[in-house]
Amino acid sequence: MHNGKRIPLRLLLVPVAALYLTACATTASDPNDPYAKTKKGAMIGAAAGAVAGLFVGDGELDEVLGGAAVGAGLGAGVGIYMDKQQRELEQIENAEVERIDAETLRISFDSDILFAVDSSVLSSGAMRSLDDFSQVMQDYPKTAILIQGYTDSTGSEQHNQALSERRAGSVEQHLSLRGVDGSRMNALGYGEGYPVADNDTSQGRSQNRRVEILVKGKA
Repeated sequence: MHNGKRIPLRLLLVPVAALYLTACATTASDPNDPYAKTKKGAMIGAAAGAVAGLFVGDGELDEVLGGAAVGAGLGAGVGIYMDKQQRELEQIENAEVERIDAETLRISFDSDILFAVDSSVLSSGAMRSLDDFSQVMQDYPKTAILIQGYTDSTGSEQHNQALSERRAGSVEQHLSLRGVDGSRMNALGYGEGYPVADNDTSQGRSQNRRVEILVKGKA
C-alpha cells in the first residue's frame, strides 16, 4: 500500500484557458460523443475555478495498468467491459457511480457513511457496501483500482492529509481481505484538496468528506 503523500499536481498546472478551449473543441468536433457532457462540464468547472470535475488520479491508474496484475488490456472491447461493471456497481447501496469516459468509472462514497467523525475505522454498513464492491471487482479482474480519500477543511492541513490517507488505506485493506488483488490497487489521500463543495457551509463540508474509487480498463 502506498502512503498517499504524493499529490498529482500536473492537472493544476494546465492553463485554465487551455482547459476551457479543449472542452469546447472536443465537444464541437464530436457531437455524438456520449461522454461529451461530462468532459465539457469538468473543463468548464476548472475554468471557473472549481476542481470538482477534474479527473484526479489518471496517471496513477495508468501506472497500475502497466503492471502484470491487470494484463495486456481489453482492446476494442474495453467499453463493453466497463458497461457491464457499471451496471453491477450501480446496484451497490450507498454508492454513486459516474462514467468519466469510455474506460473509467468513478464510484463515490460519503465518508459519513463509511466512517465516524475523525475516524478511519470502517462502519458496519461500509463493510457491507465494500463487500459488494469487492465481489464486482473480482468478477472483472482486468481493471485498475485507485482509492482516494478526501476531507473537509476543518482542522490543520497536516491532520487532514493524514486522516485522508488512513481512510483510503482502510478501504484498500478491506478490499484486499475480501480477495481483491492488491497489485491492481493503489490508495492515496488528498487531504482537503479538490473539494466538490463549499467548505464554508456544513452541507458543503459533509460533501467534501468522502472516499472515491476510480476503476479503469486498458484499451
